[in-house]
Order: sequence, then C-alpha cells, then structure tokens
Amino acid sequence: MKKLDKKELAGMIKKLSSGSVLVVGDIILDEFIVGSPERISREAPVIILEHMSSEYALGGASNAAHNISALGAKCYLAGIVGEDLYSKALETECLKNNIHPVLTFDKTRPTTVKTRLLSTAHRHPTSSIIFKQQLIRLDRLSREAISSKTEEALIKKIEDNIEKVKIILISDYNLGVCTKKLITHTIKIANENKIPVLVDAGGDFQRFKNSFLITPNQPDTESAVGFSITDNKSLIKAGEKLLKISDSENILITRGSEGMALFNKSNPENPFILTAFNVSEVFDVTGAGDTVAGIIACAMSIKSSLESACTIGNLAASIVVRKYGTAVTGIKELEEHLKSIGIEHD
Repeated sequence: MKKLDKKELAGMIKKLSSGSVLVVGDIILDEFIVGSPERISREAPVIILEHMSSEYALGGASNAAHNISALGAKCYLAGIVGEDLYSKALETECLKNNIHPVLTFDKTRPTTVKTRLLSTAHRHPTSSIIFKQQLIRLDRLSREAISSKTEEALIKKIEDNIEKVKIILISDYNLGVCTKKLITHTIKIANENKIPVLVDAGGDFQRFKNSFLITPNQPDTESAVGFSITDNKSLIKAGEKLLKISDSENILITRGSEGMALFNKSNPENPFILTAFNVSEVFDVTGAGDTVAGIIACAMSIKSSLESACTIGNLAASIVVRKYGTAVTGIKELEEHLKSIGIEHD
C-alpha cells in the first residue's frame, strides 16, 4: 500500500476546485422556522411562538452536492422535486451555493422537505448567545418509487449531463428515486464512458453491481452481512462479504470514532485502515456521510488515488462533525486542519 504524506495530500487538496461531479439521488430541503416563546395558548396547552426567522439548508443528495461545490468544484445535481413552492426554494438554494440543478418535476410527488420548528430560550444575562430548542419536526415526503415516466425523464437528464463530469455519485436515502432501472442504467452508461460511480446508500447493496465504490457506515454493513464488527478479524470478514454481496470494486466502511476501512476486490484481506482524526471533538454527526461521499467523489474526479481521496474525506468529516447541523468545509479549512493532525493508516 502506498504511504501517504501531508505534502501529497496538500497538493491534492489545492486541486479540488477543478473537480466535476454529477450527484444523482434523493434531494432533501431542510427548513428551519425559529420563534420566540410568548405565552400559553388559550386554545390548547401549547406554547405560542412569535415568528423570528425562517431559513433553508440543503440535505440528502443536495448536501453531498453542497460539500462538493463548497470546494469550488463544478457540481450538477439530478433528482426529483414536486411542482410546488418548495421546489423553487430548493432551486434557489442550489444556485446560491453554485450547484447546477438538473431537476425533474413530478406533480404527483411533493418536494421532500424536513421542517424543524425551533424555540429560542431566554438569553443568558452574561452571554450574547441565544440557544434554540427543537420542538417538533414535520416531514413532507413520498417513499413510493417514482413512476416510469418520471424515471425515464430523470435518466434522460443524467445522459444529457454525463459528459460534463468526471465522476457520478449516487446518494440513496430510500425515498423512491433510486429505482433498480435508474441505478443499473446510470452505472452502465457511466462505465461505457469510463466514468467511475460512487454510491452512498444504506442497504440493498446488490443493486449497485459494477459500481466503483460503495461507502456504507458500520451499522448498515453489519445489517447487510448479518454479524457485528467487534475486532479486526470480523472487520475483514465483513468487508470481504460485502464485496461479494455488492459486486462493487471497492467498499469503504465508515466507522465513526473507529475511523474508516477501505477494501478492494483484488486484495480484500488487506484493507486500508484510517483512524479518526478528532474523536474527542464530535458535536454533531448529521450529514457527515454526505461529506465523506462528496469529498471522495470530488477528489476522485481530479485523478486522486482512492487512498488519498478517502484520507481527504476522513479529514473533511473530522471538520464537519465539530459543527452543528448539515455542514460543509472548504479548501482553506482543509489545508489548515491538515497541518494540525498526524496521518495514521495501516
């Protein structure tokens, strides 16, 4: 296994802005509505909130796309939205964050939105910080598989944009977009064009046959292989089995505080192991998987070795887990964080 060093990684990080990726999958819009508590309602024993602010953030496949565009790289986002006001809000968020939206509209489905209602707490007398408490979350979505008509329209959008990029990332949140036909056709035309396909999914890994890389987390891996990962022996056994189940060329098992393990079909008994960079500074893991997949895809699109790409993805994840909510990082922050850590791998 090639030894990695900071100089090589720093050089790859500087080039990330020249990357180009097509993200395909379940697009989610996160909505945050913040209110100030006023009194108890006379209508029911609930708090009345006075509206203070509303804002949106990109989630799901669009969060992966945001992680790519935040590096200055070119990113196209292909997925399904409804014919509603939220689709306009999502498109606006994409354009604001330099993502090229390649959207297919379906009037029979809603734009997937996760709305969080937050209440502010009273400001501490010695602090300017206003804390927020989430009261409720309302999800607006469909889990039904997209219709054949919508499927064909999305496949056409993928075909029209495939020559603009160097890599494809499929982001599957089990919301009906990533049908068997769409996955099979996307991988087929990508391979015909010599474009690697990366997959970020939580299950049914056999659907992604002939993909280049799949990035499951450890719980999803354990569910797929049927046993727990408790030591190095069971880790290697799990990697080997998942390679056979998925028939993918590579598997990256993300393990939270335990780091990552990269398995290759040609040498599964000798994985590339990366330790986590900042185990003691994890605040929020929301969207960390999107970050890992997005950063690796971007790095692969500039011809980075897979080991280097995974190391940069690991570095990016160690940054975003120190931030709250779905977060992204940029080239400058990656460069600064790289200087402060040691690179350890087996």
